[in-house]
Amino acid sequence: MNHKRHRIYPMQWRLAEDALRAVLGEGQGADHWLQAAFRERRQMGARDRGVVSDLVYGVLRDLRRLQAVAGSDAPAALCAVHALERDDAIELERYGIAGADADALRGRVLAARGQVFAPAVAGNVPDWVDAAFQAQFGAEAAAALERALQQQAPVDLRVNRLRGDRGEVQAALRDAGIEAEPTPFAPFGLRLARRAALHTLAAYRDGWFEPQDEGSQLLARLVGAVPGSCVVDYCAGAGGKALALAADMDDRGTLWAFDSEPGRLRRLEPRARRAGVHCIRSAGLGADGLPPPGIGAPRAGEADAVLVDAPCSGTGTWRRQPEARLRPLDFDALTTLQAAILERAATLLRPGGRLVYATCSLLDVENRGVVEAFVERHPEFVPVDAGAVLAAQGIDLPGAYLQLRPDLHGTDGFFGAVLQRAD
Repeated sequence: MNHKRHRIYPMQWRLAEDALRAVLGEGQGADHWLQAAFRERRQMGARDRGVVSDLVYGVLRDLRRLQAVAGSDAPAALCAVHALERDDAIELERYGIAGADADALRGRVLAARGQVFAPAVAGNVPDWVDAAFQAQFGAEAAAALERALQQQAPVDLRVNRLRGDRGEVQAALRDAGIEAEPTPFAPFGLRLARRAALHTLAAYRDGWFEPQDEGSQLLARLVGAVPGSCVVDYCAGAGGKALALAADMDDRGTLWAFDSEPGRLRRLEPRARRAGVHCIRSAGLGADGLPPPGIGAPRAGEADAVLVDAPCSGTGTWRRQPEARLRPLDFDALTTLQAAILERAATLLRPGGRLVYATCSLLDVENRGVVEAFVERHPEFVPVDAGAVLAAQGIDLPGAYLQLRPDLHGTDGFFGAVLQRAD
C-alpha cells in the first residue's frame, strides 16, 4: 500500500479518537461533533479536516467488524485496525500505541485477513436488522444492501426551477471547477463527482440549487403539487421537500409546512428567501397534531394534497449517519406514532385529494405495514400506483409503492405510498 497516501498526523489521530469517544461513549452525533470541533480549530485546513472525517467515518461505517478484529471497543484500537488494514506500514507508535499493544494489533489484523464474519458483523448492522433485511429481501440482496449502507453517500443537488434549469446550474458549477452529472431518476437533480464547499458559491447564495438526496426529490414527485393549490407538508423538518413542492407550484398557491418541533422550521425561512419562494407558511403542531387555530392554516377537508414524511428508524440514511445504527429502536412505539400522524394528517385532505405517506426507512413494518393498516381502517382512501405516478413524469421506477435502495438506485433508502381520498 502507499504509505504517504494514508499519512495521518498525531493531531488528526487524537481528534478522531476524541470524536469516536464522544459518539460511541456519549451518543453524540458525529457530524455535529466534528463541525463544532472544526469551528474551534479554524487553523485546520481542508485536508486536515478531511483526514479526520475519513478516519472517524471509516471506523463508524465498519464498526462491528473492526471491533471483532481489534477485540476492543477502544477508539485507539479501532482507529489502529482501520489504519493498518489500509497501510500495514503505518507507525502506530506515532499515536501512542507501542510495544506489545502495537504488536498485538498488527497480529490481529494479519490473523483476520480472509476471515469470514457473520452477515450482521460484516454488514455493520444490528443482528435484528440483518434478520429483517434477509426476511424481506433474501440473504443475497440483504448483503448487497448492507454493503451499500457502508459506503459514503454522494452529494446530490436539486435544481431550483424558479431560478434556472438544470443545464444552467450544471454550467455554473463547471465554471466553478465542480463537475456534476444529471441524476439517473430525478428530473431536476445533479450529482457531484466529488464533495465541494457549496456554500461558498454564488450559485448557492443566489438560490439556484439546494443539496437534497435524489430519493428525497423523488418523494416530492409523488405529491402532484400544482400552481394555485393548497398543499401541506405535515412533517416538514427543515423544509427540503417543502422547497421542492413550492417549485412544482411555481410559487403560486399556499404550501403549509407543519412540524411538531417548531425549532426545525426556523431553518426553512432563510432557505426559502434564498430560493425566491414566497408561498410557504409554517406552523408548529399542537398536542392534538393540528396547527393552532386562527392562523389561516387548512382545517379538516381543505387541503388538495398532504405529504406525511413520518418520523422513522432512519435505516435508509445510515450511509450519512452510520452511528445512527447504534441507537436502540422501539418499533411498537414508532409504528404507533406513525399511524397516529397519518390519521391526523389525513383529516386535512379534501375529497379527491392526494395523500402521500413516506419514510426514510427500508423496513416493511414502518412502510407497507402502516399504509395497509391505514387503508383497512379507511376504505375511503384508495391506493394509487406510485410507479404510474412517476411514469407520467417520465421516471421509470415501476411498483405499487416507491421503495428506493442505495444498492439498486444509488439513493438513500426511501419509501413512498400514494393514496387518493374518494370524492
